[in-house]
Amino acid sequence: MKIKMRKSKMNIAVIYAFNKGYTVDYFGNCFKNGIEVKVMINKNGYKKFSIRIDKEVIPVFIHKMQAFKKFGEKAFEGGICVRHLNGNSVDNSFENIAIGTQKQNMLDVPKEKRILNASNPKYNHLEIIKDRNEGMSYKDIMEKHGISSKGTVSFIVNKS
Repeated sequence: MKIKMRKSKMNIAVIYAFNKGYTVDYFGNCFKNGIEVKVMINKNGYKKFSIRIDKEVIPVFIHKMQAFKKFGEKAFEGGICVRHLNGNSVDNSFENIAIGTQKQNMLDVPKEKRILNASNPKYNHLEIIKDRNEGMSYKDIMEKHGISSKGTVSFIVNKS
């Protein structure tokens, strides 16, 4: 069976990096020819470095390198994404990386965090819930957090 690989720039960059001597160890550390590579954490919390292919600079994500090392081109198959089993996006260790569907990937995130992510909160929901559990009134919560609607506070407190 032939695997249909998504030939995105980032997938190509992973293979290119391996061909240029980059690798990732069991613990998720990245090396080039035995020397540890300085990686950055992007705004979404993923470790990466950049590589130049022709005249273009392309990010190479460490979790994608670990997945490619572990699963080969199957990691780049259409409909497949790289999963962090413990929900920690900076933990790129061999045991923490798996591949699967986007649904499986979302279920790797703890339920409390999924609820917060789904609501895309403007306010700090956990702090508001904590304030309410400690006996703070709706009015005081509204004032403390700059919320203009009692219904908003009620929604935050009661949805969890």
